[in-house]
Amino acid sequence: MISKKIPREHFVINMIKEVLRRRGVVQSQEDLCSIVLEKLRKFDKEYVLSPRRTKDLVIKIPGIEIKAKTKRIPKMTKLEKCPICEKKVNKIYGKNLLNKRIHIGYICNRCSYTTDLEALMPMKYIFILKQTEWF
Repeated sequence: MISKKIPREHFVINMIKEVLRRRGVVQSQEDLCSIVLEKLRKFDKEYVLSPRRTKDLVIKIPGIEIKAKTKRIPKMTKLEKCPICEKKVNKIYGKNLLNKRIHIGYICNRCSYTTDLEALMPMKYIFILKQTEWF
């Protein structure tokens, strides 16, 4: 039987910070996960880490920007949760030529993800170090 260990949150966050301090930018969620996991396994070969957990922990770290490369989906019904951080999104309103308020898109106040009503959904995440004061 293969044993697996889940590393503590603060330990993974420190490894993420170290990776981004050295690289500055990591081009995908899977790349970041595999690089961090490689560093974690230097301490314990049984550690496991998913790309999803990696992204969720990055969201908690101030000074790291997550950019999303997007693709169009045919039809957007109603966007309830942010596809990046899964928090509630707010509607963006504008005014038309008759000066009436109309719904033009969505924004997440936590991670700043925005989309219009043409349904741009993330297909790849890019992680960028913005601040180095917390190192």
